[in-house]
Amino acid sequence: MEVLTKQKGNEVTLKVSGAVDTDAAERLRAELAKVVKLNPTTVVMDLSGVPSIGSSGIGKILAFYKELNKNKAAFEIKGIHENLYNIFKSIKLEKLFPISMK
Repeated sequence: MEVLTKQKGNEVTLKVSGAVDTDAAERLRAELAKVVKLNPTTVVMDLSGVPSIGSSGIGKILAFYKELNKNKAAFEIKGIHENLYNIFKSIKLEKLFPISMK
């Protein structure tokens, strides 16, 4: 798994590529912690390169969202594959933040 971070003003875009299994989830957590320290107002996470994600990866994204929410930052997921979208929707994550397949 690889995470590419781009910052433009107060907006941060994260492009995650590769499967997010248990080991990768820990690396993802470390990358997300770096983003929180940037104190962004908006974060867009591009998951178009993620074919699969485990529960630990979803947990890391949720914890990241909670940190951003504390700081009043907007968060959204874009480019999610249909199978992952269905998982995220089944646990009602779309009620917390926008999730789109484009």
